[in-house]
Amino acid sequence: MLSPEELKSRKFSTVLAAGDLMTNRSHAVMEGSTQHIYLGYAYPGSGEADSVWMVKRVSLFEDGSMATKFAAGEARFEHAWSDHVSLTYA
Repeated sequence: MLSPEELKSRKFSTVLAAGDLMTNRSHAVMEGSTQHIYLGYAYPGSGEADSVWMVKRVSLFEDGSMATKFAAGEARFEHAWSDHVSLTYA
């Protein structure tokens, strides 16, 4: 199993093959007619305020289209889940 330090330094694709071995969080927010779904992944036992989370936002638009973006534009384990709504996504 990877340590928190190893997870923080690695890049992962949007599909985590070992997703069931990760701590997961999700949160949905409506912003006008757009729904944002925030998804967070971290090493088991990580605190929500620890900067060890990979966070992505899936936006579902009124026209049926969608966009997936990562916090700070990269799939890296370096963010706090407690900040997921205020992070910048690219």
